[in-house]
Amino acid sequence: MSPIKGWHGWLAVLLLIAVSAPEAQPAGLSGDGTADRAAAGPTEYVPDALAASDGTSMTGVYQADAAVAGNYPTAGPSAPWCMNEPNCGAFDRPCGFRSGCDPGWFPIGRITCKSPPHAFWYGEVTAVGLKRNAEPAGGPIATLDTPDNVVLRAADAWPDFRAGGMVRLGRMFTPTWGIEYGYLGAGTWEGDAAVRDQTPNTPGGLGNLFSPFGGFGAAPVDDFDYNELVSIHGSTRLSSFELSLRNRLCMPPEPLQVSVFYGIRYIDLTERFDYYSQTQVPLPVGATQWVDVHAENDLFGVQIGTLMEWHIEPTWWFDARLSAGLYNNRASQTTHHIETGDQPGETLRANQRDRGSVGAEVSLALVYCVSPRLSTRVGYHFLWLDRVALAAENFEANPDLLRDGPAQLDAEGTIMFHGPFLGVALAW
Repeated sequence: MSPIKGWHGWLAVLLLIAVSAPEAQPAGLSGDGTADRAAAGPTEYVPDALAASDGTSMTGVYQADAAVAGNYPTAGPSAPWCMNEPNCGAFDRPCGFRSGCDPGWFPIGRITCKSPPHAFWYGEVTAVGLKRNAEPAGGPIATLDTPDNVVLRAADAWPDFRAGGMVRLGRMFTPTWGIEYGYLGAGTWEGDAAVRDQTPNTPGGLGNLFSPFGGFGAAPVDDFDYNELVSIHGSTRLSSFELSLRNRLCMPPEPLQVSVFYGIRYIDLTERFDYYSQTQVPLPVGATQWVDVHAENDLFGVQIGTLMEWHIEPTWWFDARLSAGLYNNRASQTTHHIETGDQPGETLRANQRDRGSVGAEVSLALVYCVSPRLSTRVGYHFLWLDRVALAAENFEANPDLLRDGPAQLDAEGTIMFHGPFLGVALAW
């Protein structure tokens, strides 16, 4: 026999072998298509009459695998919800990311590991520790002796972290569509800071703490500078409510599963900044200044988001929820000023306007199934808002505007809340 020469000769041999090879039987079946009961164990065998979604026979496919394909039975009134979808059909291994899945533990996303009916409820309760970061972060409030020696900043009035919570409650009406309510909120970020100085000053009193009213000592102003005490108080409160339609996309049972959200959202962001100073100048009576600034942001708008789930195995997965929103922000600020000394007085002035704002939210979590109905979640959460009114940025540092008005509104601030969370999810 002459040897085979050239790549086309070897290709012909390989094609001949492929065509003549017997058709492979599914795992657990004998050559004639009957079930190997010993290999299948307790898994129920699917009858010959069961048809796949593409119309081909599914003889030899076990119920465990058939049920997992789409999470639903493959025959009768509860046939797969994606049966008529062009990209859906029979799969050699319906659990494409793990062989031999147990349908009782096939995850349906981050909700639970339960293979659900068409309609079901799900809920989440999460504890979160949020840190407040604002931009501008809060500039100098007091310097000692020189303009460059900053001893007190507005940011010193806010603590790092505050405990909060997230709640979600959803109802899937069909395998692809549902509705979801969400809440995010925290207690009040609240703190105080103060500085005192008793060194002799140029006018003959005590105190060399300078304020933004006189350029931190560049051009000192009587009643506002040469302070012996400066104290500040800051607070922030956040509440968010959202209502969304959830569209779970029809996808093969692969590691990545995706849902899309469309909805409305309301965010209430409220801040307060208090300033108090005490000076002996002008002598002999001195003066005090108390400035109380309230900033309100009522944001209402629409948002769109996605939930992407990467399944490590049926009891572990990683999910990422991303959303972005456009809001109408009714921003306002109110300044209450009380002054004692040689120019005593009290004023209350306010300003308000509507403006567009934007926001974004990211939640990253690692999820583990404790039971078919219950899962635990640990991760990190971010909420970012732009074009909002921050209390410290609406602190009026011009003495004439503070006393006589008009009130100015600065709604160009940016704020972000972020921190770790731990929670549980339940489906029923």
